[in-house]
Amino acid sequence: MGASYDSNPLLLSGDEVGNGSVSIFPNISIQESTTRTRWLLGYAGGLTVNQRFTNQDEGSHNLNFDSQFRLSPHVNLRVAENFSLTTGFFDAGNGTAVVAVANGPNPSLISPLSTERSTVTTVEMNYHFALNELVGASGSFYDLHFTNIPTGTTLTELTNSQTATGSAFWLRRIIGDDWGGLTYRFQRITFNPGGGETLVHSFLALDTLNISKRFTLTGFIGPQYFEDQGLIPGGLPVVATNNSSNWSLAGGAEVGWRNLRNSLSAGFSRIITDGGGVLGTVRLETVHADYRHQLTRAWVAHFSAGYGKNQSLIVPFATSATSIDLTSAAVSIDRNVNKSFGLHFGYSHDFQQQFGLPGVAPSSPQTFNASRNLVFVTFSYQWLKPLGM
Repeated sequence: MGASYDSNPLLLSGDEVGNGSVSIFPNISIQESTTRTRWLLGYAGGLTVNQRFTNQDEGSHNLNFDSQFRLSPHVNLRVAENFSLTTGFFDAGNGTAVVAVANGPNPSLISPLSTERSTVTTVEMNYHFALNELVGASGSFYDLHFTNIPTGTTLTELTNSQTATGSAFWLRRIIGDDWGGLTYRFQRITFNPGGGETLVHSFLALDTLNISKRFTLTGFIGPQYFEDQGLIPGGLPVVATNNSSNWSLAGGAEVGWRNLRNSLSAGFSRIITDGGGVLGTVRLETVHADYRHQLTRAWVAHFSAGYGKNQSLIVPFATSATSIDLTSAAVSIDRNVNKSFGLHFGYSHDFQQQFGLPGVAPSSPQTFNASRNLVFVTFSYQWLKPLGM
């Protein structure tokens, strides 16, 4: 269970209205492992009660299935499905995760307090055809929907989006634990209302380098060719339709370091991805840093900060922003009372800026700033029991 206080759940630029909430979120999971299979099935369901926005009081649900199969000594298959229906504290928009992933939802945009329903389906297969080489392919589908959207902010118009992805890759061990290779990825990003569509072809070179047991370095770089069909950002007062294609450079790097009591990770990325229900299709640039320190055997401190810049390629509405920037920072403390009980509390700050909003005159676009402070505490109890013999 958990409690939180959000100073600006509606993301207003002024006259902010805070909201406290209490959430109860019991969950259960079952997992099994054999010599050739491993699967996990989990369900979490609960209720969030809001202090001010009682119309947002409703249940939250999360169903997760993840399975791995060893079809042969050299062929592995993974099938996963995740469904979530959340409102408020357990919303995916909370937190400072602005790390861009080339094959996942956009985490660098936050939306007002609303009900969010998402589904992620993933199928992956790899074939280790030689001692130092492997090939693989994957497909995924991400579906995002919003309901019960509040009024009174510039983000009252949220869009439902779908992202279908297919990819193939080849990897080869270069030396030691250094793996490098090539990948091709195709994405189809659509959203409704707005009727926009973007097709993205990515040709990427990637490398994963384990310099030592404490230091890792990963990176990817390559061109992306995209085709847009939808509304041009800043198209007011005349709604202009864009039907064009272009090239863009994608890339990113992640560095990680750890010892017995500390871990540090930092990175940056530049990719084309979905607009997280707020925008249509965007070119996203992010930087982030995370630091974890083991204070004592039972206490752990975590610090994180990140920045994401979303530049609109096409938008769902004529009133959408041309770009949105999100700056986030957070600190949290974890206390493990014993193997079953845990305590987690922290604070995060988000500052989101919207640029290029339509103004009174076409030549004078507006900038809309919104910030929020989130304080939260959660208490968890975990009980593990083996089943069968």
